[in-house]
Amino acid sequence: MNLLLLTFGTRIENHYQAAFSILSFLNDEHIETVLVVTDYPDFYRFFGNKVECLPIDEGQLKNWQGDAQFFWRVKIKVLEFAFSRYPDRHLLYVDSDTFLASNLTALSFALDCGRSLMNKKEYGFSDVKKTSNTEREMFSVLNHKTFSNILIDHRSEMWNAGVIALPKTKAKEIILLSLMLCDDICKTNSPRRLVEQFSFSLALNHLTELLPCDDVIGHYWGNKSEWNQLISQFFVEALLKNKTRNQCVEELKQFDWNILPLAKKQRSTNYKLKKWIDNLFPTKGIRYFNEGKNNDNAI
Repeated sequence: MNLLLLTFGTRIENHYQAAFSILSFLNDEHIETVLVVTDYPDFYRFFGNKVECLPIDEGQLKNWQGDAQFFWRVKIKVLEFAFSRYPDRHLLYVDSDTFLASNLTALSFALDCGRSLMNKKEYGFSDVKKTSNTEREMFSVLNHKTFSNILIDHRSEMWNAGVIALPKTKAKEIILLSLMLCDDICKTNSPRRLVEQFSFSLALNHLTELLPCDDVIGHYWGNKSEWNQLISQFFVEALLKNKTRNQCVEELKQFDWNILPLAKKQRSTNYKLKKWIDNLFPTKGIRYFNEGKNNDNAI
């Protein structure tokens, strides 16, 4: 199978998350090619011929947003773009904030059998009362409506799209259906934040047997700050010790993937108190370096 990631923009943490994720997947023999669709290919030179960068620019990203200019439609188009290059291979897409903690043997077997996988089922719409306002509003708009011959009702499910694994025998059909669903839902007044994720969930459930893989691939979207700190420290140490790519891959074979939680909820009161204290005790004594200016003791 091929591994696919999408990274874009100037936020360096998105790119070192992706690099860390790639290192964890390079341990597995089932990965044939790592594809990175990115507007910053220079950030992936560390991987040499282990990564194939597919450069994109702002114009391409805008075009992929479609008529509705829905940004996360890009994710569906990226899968379409990558699969068109290698239609004879299974496709495993992962968000940059993921890691491979085990091996892909079971996942590969599932794809060989024509099944598909996403990270995990988050909820069924029968439980929508327990979800956020966004999900409840989405369900109220879409309930009892049919898109591409798929009825949305209490049996519909929302899956986490941090991982999307497509069997090569059905990938083209799944991607096309996901795109049609996304575009049709964007024509309604449904909140858009989760439309791409829901479109994948509907398409994969409709065309295949959909399975979770959160026991193999971790997705730390709910605790990025702590994982970012750990990952930046990992790469700084690798640079200072002049570690090779292969040494980094070997190090992650022994990594304790339970060292940090994948999700951690911070109460809003915590944030408000910190902001209040920062306003009450503002930072003072800020000074910058001014070369050769106002310095009587300059050498």
